[in-house]
Amino acid sequence: MRRTLVALAVLIGVALVFARFAQAVTDSMLFHPERGQPATPADFGVPFEEVWLVADGVRTQAWWMPAEDATVAVVSFHGNAGTMGDRLQHLNQLHALGVSVLAAEYRGYGDSEGSPSEEGLAADARAAAAWVRANAPGLKLVVHGRSLGGAVGIRLADDVAVEGLIVESTFTSLEQMAGRTGIPLAPRLVVYEFASARRIAAQSAPVLVVHGDADELIPVQMGQALADAAPNGRLHVVPGGAHNDTLVRGGAAYWAVLRSFVGAL
Repeated sequence: MRRTLVALAVLIGVALVFARFAQAVTDSMLFHPERGQPATPADFGVPFEEVWLVADGVRTQAWWMPAEDATVAVVSFHGNAGTMGDRLQHLNQLHALGVSVLAAEYRGYGDSEGSPSEEGLAADARAAAAWVRANAPGLKLVVHGRSLGGAVGIRLADDVAVEGLIVESTFTSLEQMAGRTGIPLAPRLVVYEFASARRIAAQSAPVLVVHGDADELIPVQMGQALADAAPNGRLHVVPGGAHNDTLVRGGAAYWAVLRSFVGAL
């Protein structure tokens, strides 16, 4: 009996070490936060209000950019590196479409508290949507996210009712992304799901998927899979678009598609 207990203790110890190792590996590969904000919307002449959200006791930063006579509010989530302050070119042009925008920061990023995780980011996203519903109740809620932010946005749209969903350069699941690394057992090492393809299949709202056909990190086939999985999904392919330049490569056609999508709501 004593040997059995010792063996069980060893197995539990090994399992705990492996779990911590897998957690550390996943976090180091997935999240690349930076502290502080390099700029704000005011630096580009866009009036905004700094908003502080709270989820699970963690305070996260957001910027509310209201638009006069807006009928739509877009909650926007950025990719896995940097901060929302690095995405002001996109945020300002999105605001210029005549929609109000809430740029939502993640925990552990920018001036926010805490450390990022799948469930943590999901909680932060729900807090952002709840703020818009409470403070701009007459506006239709559209969720926008790119790369990791697309996965966060898809999860949010699965958790709460939204009127529209826009995802850019987004993967189908973290497990499938890990499988593309070529690292042995990589899909088993990731501790998060970010099961975007499964979740988007339950989305009843209109879905716009934007993806570059030259994306070197997340293949356009994943964007196609997301659009196909969404009951009301459509795909806009940016010719020559890599992972981080769909905005630049997409040009006027990119903004025309986004304008048409939000306008139809």
